[in-house]
Amino acid sequence: MKINRDNLARFFDRKGFYIVLFLCIVVVAVTAVYVTNNNLKKMADLKTAQEELNTSSKSKSTQDLVTEYPKTPVNVANNTATKEDNKVKVENSITTKTTDAKANQSVMKPDTSKLNQGNDLKAMSNKVETNNPVKSDTTFALTKPVNGDVVMEFAENKLTYSKTLDVWTTHKGVDLKASKGSDVLAAMDGVVSKVYNDSKLGNTVEVKNGSYVTRYSNLDDNIAVKAGQTLKKGQAIGKVGASAKFEIAEDPHVHFELIKDGVYIDPMQYFK
Repeated sequence: MKINRDNLARFFDRKGFYIVLFLCIVVVAVTAVYVTNNNLKKMADLKTAQEELNTSSKSKSTQDLVTEYPKTPVNVANNTATKEDNKVKVENSITTKTTDAKANQSVMKPDTSKLNQGNDLKAMSNKVETNNPVKSDTTFALTKPVNGDVVMEFAENKLTYSKTLDVWTTHKGVDLKASKGSDVLAAMDGVVSKVYNDSKLGNTVEVKNGSYVTRYSNLDDNIAVKAGQTLKKGQAIGKVGASAKFEIAEDPHVHFELIKDGVYIDPMQYFK
């Protein structure tokens, strides 16, 4: 059958629009029905799963509940009694240990009264020895290392003022005034035991004779003697300098010390 194109075109011009519209409506309706059915099915599945989950949770909670008390509370009573017994034993143990510790402390604690008494006697003895000056040896005489006045006196057991340090302090020797560069003479016969630089008193020479030691400090760098050298009284050992850092503010002088058996003594009583 041969279709006339003109007739087909006239057909679509008059009725074709409605046919196309109808087909669109049908497609939309079918799609809506399909989507709705799927959504309803999913909701039903979700509801079923939720019910199963609630049922499972309720069953588990029921299993966790204690539905009745133990029929015989004997074990509870026994446990309570055991705990009380253990508590008593622990308390008794602690009390026993405390008592033993106190007893040990009482046994180990020394009698400090006798110790203190001994320390007091020792301190008094040391004080007496310190306060008792060394007795003068009338046969021992010294020559002044320099011919000058005393700038700072001997003060081992009292205080004297230091210009350099600006404090009241002890002084184990005498400072004899002399011009810088003046000769410093040996105050006694003896042997040079040390030649060194003291951090406080500067260049120093020590001369030993038996139980006596004479010490000369604040010397300049040109020291005329050396350790082991034998000296005669009045022999030059060096010159007055300014090397004593702890006495730098004083007038030029020689710091002179006299020591007998390790004890510092005032040399002024031996100068002749």
